[in-house]
Amino acid sequence: MRKGAELVFDRTVLMRQTMDDEGLASQVLDMFIHHLDRLDSADWRTLEMPFEMHTLQGAAASVGAVQIQELSAKWRAQGAELEEKLHRAVKAFRLAAQAL
Repeated sequence: MRKGAELVFDRTVLMRQTMDDEGLASQVLDMFIHHLDRLDSADWRTLEMPFEMHTLQGAAASVGAVQIQELSAKWRAQGAELEEKLHRAVKAFRLAAQAL
């Protein structure tokens, strides 16, 4: 789904990764949402950012969370705005993924 000109959620990626199995896609998406919930509730000052962003980038790529994948891939360039940008991207992803 698109938000403006930015791709937020590419459902075809998720379905390809789960071999078009709707049940499996739902489970994988739930696990990714759980990952996002953990990051949302974390104290970002205590996170091991290289590990967290590398993990988030891979997870986002596997479910088609394009915007989150791009932000986490370039996290160092985001500077102090990273947390806020990711929160906005997560919110947009959650809205886009609700259709599944």
